[in-house]
Amino acid sequence: MTLSQLLKRFSVLTLPAALLGGALFISLPAPVAHAAPPGRIVEGWYAHNATLIMLGAQDRIVGTVARPAMLPWMFHLVPELAEAETLDPGNLNAEELLALHPDLVFVTSSGHSAGALIRAGLNVAPEGFDRFDTMLDCVDGTATLLQTPIAAKRAQAYRSAFLQVISQAPTNPQGPRVLHVESLKPLRVDGDDSIIDQWIRSAGGLNAAQGIHGNKQPVSIEQVLSWNPDILIVAANAGDPEALKKDPVWSKIKAVQSGRIYRNPTGLFPWDRYGPELMLQVIWARQIVQTGQVNVPAMIRSIRSFYHDFYGISLSADDAQRMLDALPPPTDTH
Repeated sequence: MTLSQLLKRFSVLTLPAALLGGALFISLPAPVAHAAPPGRIVEGWYAHNATLIMLGAQDRIVGTVARPAMLPWMFHLVPELAEAETLDPGNLNAEELLALHPDLVFVTSSGHSAGALIRAGLNVAPEGFDRFDTMLDCVDGTATLLQTPIAAKRAQAYRSAFLQVISQAPTNPQGPRVLHVESLKPLRVDGDDSIIDQWIRSAGGLNAAQGIHGNKQPVSIEQVLSWNPDILIVAANAGDPEALKKDPVWSKIKAVQSGRIYRNPTGLFPWDRYGPELMLQVIWARQIVQTGQVNVPAMIRSIRSFYHDFYGISLSADDAQRMLDALPPPTDTH
C-alpha cells in the first residue's frame, strides 16, 4: 500500500465515530503531516498509548491520560512515560494542551473533544476501531503520521504477523459459548459490535452475550444464568474469578460447574481490549476455547517474543508469567 493510500484510509477512519458509539464528527480535517516527524505528542486515548510505544514514540509523549495505577506494566516497562503531563481523559482542555506545545494530539473518535481542540488550533488525530482490520489500519495510519523508519517497520511487521495469527484461528459456528466479563461488581459484559466479540469468534467460540451490543454493558446475574455460558473469561481487574465457585448463584452456571473460568492476562494494556496486544489475546484465547487449558511454556515464549519483536522490550520469563497470571509488575524493593 502506498503512502497516499494509507493517508486516505487513515483520514476516512477519523470520521465514522457514530459507528463506535460516539458522536459523528462532520467534516473534521485530517491531521496534518508535518515536514518533520512530530516531536511532541499528546495522547488522549488510553489504549492508543500502547500503539505509540510499539511504534517507538514513547519518548515524544509530553501528555497522556494513562496513569500508573491503571496501567502499571506500561509505566514499569516504559519509564519515560512518567515524565509526561497527566491529563484528565474526561476533560481534555484546549488551553492545557496548547501549553504543552504539541505537534500532534490523539483523541478517541467516540469522544466529543476533537472538534473543540481543532478549533483551538491543535493538530488532532481522532482514533477508534472495533474490528481487527480497522485496528491494523489505525496502526498503519499512526505510523504514517509519526514519519519514522522504526514506526513504518514495526507497523508493517505487526500487520504481517497479526494476519498470520488470525489466519490460524478459524471461526467455528458450533463453538463453545464464551462470556467475557469486564466487571463483576457492578456486573458488566462485552457484547457484539466490539473487538472482544471478534477475538472470541476468532478463537473458535461464540459470544454468549446474545442481544448485548457494545462494550462494558450492565447486565443482571439472571441474564447470565439464562445465557449459561460454557466458558467465563474475567477481565484482569474485574474481580476474583475464584470467588464465583463459592457463590450460590454463579455456581449454577455451566462454566463455573465445569471449572472453565479464566482470568484474562494483561500487559502494557489489557490484552482483551483495544491495543496491539490483541495478537497475544487471540493466541491465548484460542487455547482456552479449543483445549480448555494454556500451554504455559509455549505461551511464555510467545509473550517474550512479542514484546521483543514489536516493542524492543526484553521481558524476563518471570515477568511474562506475571502477565499471563494477570498480576502487576513485581514491587521494586531497591
